[in-house]
Amino acid sequence: MTLKLKIWPHNRRALSPIFATMLLAAIVIVMGTTAYYFSSNLTTNATNQYVSTISTSQQSISERIAFEDVQDSSSPATLTVYILNCGAANNVQINTIFIYNANNQMVGQPYSGSAISSIQPISGGTPTPKPIAGNSLQVGQEGYFTVTLSAPLQQGSLYIIKLITKSGSTFNYDFTA
Repeated sequence: MTLKLKIWPHNRRALSPIFATMLLAAIVIVMGTTAYYFSSNLTTNATNQYVSTISTSQQSISERIAFEDVQDSSSPATLTVYILNCGAANNVQINTIFIYNANNQMVGQPYSGSAISSIQPISGGTPTPKPIAGNSLQVGQEGYFTVTLSAPLQQGSLYIIKLITKSGSTFNYDFTA
């Protein structure tokens, strides 16, 4: 007895293009989805960074600080600075202070953090003991703060105080110690 194998007739050429097309479509869909989410994430991050930068720039452009007075004390070595927010931006905060002599040489180090006291409000022409909430001057608000100096300033000499806000605005004032 002979065993005959029955061969099923199938056209391999007909199935191969179908599987190839499905595989190619799946690859294109996966790669396209990945590219879409990558570019979407990249665009979202860039947009958020741009909005943040514009917001900071807008704050910086709107800030105006007027110096009312600067008083020097040698014992202890402190500088009391009276300022007024005369701009259009609220929440103006002091970040760093530089002091230069008449030859534009920095006196001491840049003052920031604990070297600068909290801003104290001035109400009715007199200082009040309660600091301004958030250390932020609102539009039209005046206040003062003290800077603890590393050494006393030379009496009768000209100095320049450079005040930099949190948003990067810079304001200068000349005074005599």
